[in-house]
Amino acid sequence: MRKRRILAWLVHLYTATGALLGMFALFAAAQGETRNAFLLLLLAGLVDSTDGILARRARVSEVLPNFSGEQLDNAIDVLTFIWVPIFILVAEDLLPHPSWIAIPTLAALYAYGQVDMKTPDHFFLGFPSYWNVVALYLYWLRPSGALAVGMVAVPGLLSFIPTRYLYPSRNGLYSKSIWTLGCLWAALVAFLLLQESPDSRLVWLSALFPLYYLALSFCLDLQLRRKARRST
Repeated sequence: MRKRRILAWLVHLYTATGALLGMFALFAAAQGETRNAFLLLLLAGLVDSTDGILARRARVSEVLPNFSGEQLDNAIDVLTFIWVPIFILVAEDLLPHPSWIAIPTLAALYAYGQVDMKTPDHFFLGFPSYWNVVALYLYWLRPSGALAVGMVAVPGLLSFIPTRYLYPSRNGLYSKSIWTLGCLWAALVAFLLLQESPDSRLVWLSALFPLYYLALSFCLDLQLRRKARRST
């Protein structure tokens, strides 16, 4: 039992490294090292994508019932998926005016305030606050003012619509394709972030994965809604 408790705490410690990476990303962004900030957020995303698998294998909720790994994970996600990316939006002047950050801020707070943010069948309900990805493509593409606002307004609106979105590590068959493509995407993003002037064609190529994720999520949500209607 003692070994299991030590292992469980090590898993929580691994999760906590995401917070350190998030803080270092914030410091990097504040110093104008935005590419380094995104690289650190990418590493934090890697931790977030794998800690749940480790936690389930180590059965940490059974071994340490008085410590919530889910609450720890949510606290870190708010930093790495929301606050640091929103800070970058302002620091890099990616929006016409800083007041536009009200959209991702309020949308993210609504998303994390929902009791059923994650459904029993392992989907996110509403846009899952991937503001780090939104900020990344705003940083690379530098669209005009109206288009930049649109790039935050659309996911902001989707945060309030109860559409199911894939939970990459918990959706069975689809998790394999998401994981495989996600790893390729992360490798390509890391490569592009190491370039001072990344090839725009590769940037657009990398955008195919987030678009695939959204399209697959919408299709699955539509299928589940049709199935629910047929069963009533």
